[in-house]
Amino acid sequence: IYKFWLIDDSLKSHGVDKNIEDWFHSVIYCVQAGGGRVEDIDAEIIRKFLSEGYLLTVVLTKADQVDEDDEKKLKSVILGELKGLLASKSKGAFNVIATCAEKKKTRAGETQPFGKEEVQKAILDGWKDTIIERLPKHVVAKLCEYVDDWENRQIQMLGTEKISGLAENNASIYQEIEDSAGQLRTDISKVQLKRIFEEAVASCKKADTSLRTTFDIKIESLNNEKVEQESFKWWQYLYVIPVGLLASIPVMISESIQAKSAKRIAEEQHNIEDYIHAVSEHIKGQCQKYESLIAKELKRSL
Repeated sequence: IYKFWLIDDSLKSHGVDKNIEDWFHSVIYCVQAGGGRVEDIDAEIIRKFLSEGYLLTVVLTKADQVDEDDEKKLKSVILGELKGLLASKSKGAFNVIATCAEKKKTRAGETQPFGKEEVQKAILDGWKDTIIERLPKHVVAKLCEYVDDWENRQIQMLGTEKISGLAENNASIYQEIEDSAGQLRTDISKVQLKRIFEEAVASCKKADTSLRTTFDIKIESLNNEKVEQESFKWWQYLYVIPVGLLASIPVMISESIQAKSAKRIAEEQHNIEDYIHAVSEHIKGQCQKYESLIAKELKRSL
């Protein structure tokens, strides 16, 4: 349980809502080949990382201690444990690689280190899959944060409004919120989506350069110059999806005592705050629809 708590805590601190430089770009999970089996705890941890959208490579350590038949059996066991989950994953999202870290002399002869290059290749080949899997979610998470900021500002602004205890007298406040929400939707589709996406792509390129430099491999840009010129213009065709959420303002008895009642004013303020929250959640729901569009563009351009 403690181990899972540590993993959950680490995953949250490196989630899609965090800066891309802080992500786990890939995960190496080591299993000793000589064990001949995968413990339940190992399978659960591997499932956890895969379900979070991470590229994962299981490295069979000390593989020189087992023959090829035992190695194949262990690989089959690992793949069997994850069969259901892997069906929904892209090719390259999961690898099992046998390795030997050191040169050894045995009675049968001399064994040479192996597997290092395969592990490096698995990480680099799967890096694109990591981007396609996580970057759209990252963009949407950042858009939702932007909407949350708008919601907080709207609620803070209520402190400057003269709220009536009668809902019908607060129609202008609801209209101001609706107008502001309309501006927010336009801002998201015309400005923020493009900005956040470009920042995310730039961060991915930076991470890609760092990863390839670490492996001392010739750097190849995620996007060539021609792709950069032709793509990343798709947001220009996005249209503003209207919220279509109208304030429900019940008709109440117009009595001045009700309009000035502290209790009724508090109730009305609560109703307005609920309305702001409902608008915010609706806009965030619309932002979720951008995820598939971004993923489609990434697959086309990367």
